[in-house]
Amino acid sequence: MSSPREVSSLSLAQHAVRLQTLLERHITEVLRKHGLSRSELDVLGALVSCGDAGARPQELSSQLLLTTGGISNILRRLQNDGHITREANRTDARSNIVRLTARGLDAAREAGTDVTEVISRVLGPVDRSVIDTAAGVLHQVLVALDEDSPVHRDLTR
Repeated sequence: MSSPREVSSLSLAQHAVRLQTLLERHITEVLRKHGLSRSELDVLGALVSCGDAGARPQELSSQLLLTTGGISNILRRLQNDGHITREANRTDARSNIVRLTARGLDAAREAGTDVTEVISRVLGPVDRSVIDTAAGVLHQVLVALDEDSPVHRDLTR
């Protein structure tokens, strides 16, 4: 028999997955129009947060919970599309620094704005106080799990 904590944990997981699935359908459609995958937008968003300093692929991989092979494939696509550059790391010859191009910054901003709008539209029927409460509680859960780093990124700035 399941304990009350196990039942609550399962309920939280089921609700989170259901909401993610609902939002992901709409987000994927928007990103397709921009020629981006969700992972590509996540990388662009992380690079927006890094500013001119850029980031090493290993840092992006760790921050976004992607494998090194996965990040390599994403970076290759973004570079081929002109969204990023990769330069030799002056302090560590074994790695490189990834930076956004002007095109990449524009793509991140435009896609970020469209994703924000579609999420707002999907959640439109939900009272703002409910959204604020749910976001706050999920934030507390993620902080307790030490997994809150990829959120709160504003791609529209």
